[in-house]
Amino acid sequence: MRLALFDLDTTLVDRAEGFRRWVWEFCAEHRLADADAEWLIAADDRGRTDRATFFKNLRERFDLQEPDLEDGYRERCPALVPAAPGVLAGLPRLRAAGWRIGVLGEGEPQLSTLLCTGIAGLVDGWALAGPDGLSTSDPKLFALAAERCETTLDSAWLVGADVEAGRSAGLRTVRVGPDRDTAAAIALLLES
Repeated sequence: MRLALFDLDTTLVDRAEGFRRWVWEFCAEHRLADADAEWLIAADDRGRTDRATFFKNLRERFDLQEPDLEDGYRERCPALVPAAPGVLAGLPRLRAAGWRIGVLGEGEPQLSTLLCTGIAGLVDGWALAGPDGLSTSDPKLFALAAERCETTLDSAWLVGADVEAGRSAGLRTVRVGPDRDTAAAIALLLES
């Protein structure tokens, strides 16, 4: 049985849009200006800034003493993250064509994102680095996802922005990015 493994953050959902939505809510709640929203988006560095560092910098910049800012972010942000264009329509088509579908992610909040977007109901299984005790580049994470999808990696594909770990593990890959979006990647799998 063919297996398609998708990276969650960079492929199935628009994490950047979800973060922007959180920023605008945060700025409205704290009566911050548009320039402050721009600073927050830049300080996030497309999700590359460690959350503890981000919230430390946020507290210092805006002189906020609220101790639960990060907890509030982790609770609210998954509900604000939208599915990437074409995903909610494309995944059922892929399953109907006989594919098993797995999701790879990082961290416990991504389980909330899977549930809030409705993607959890469209896939066969997932493996999350961190909660499952593995890193995102560990080939064991791919094997765990395949096992949870009740298949193997024998005919597996990895779809994501960073596919090097998948290539190293012997998976076929489809890179998404500026030149190919997720809907196009799903169409490519359907044609293969």
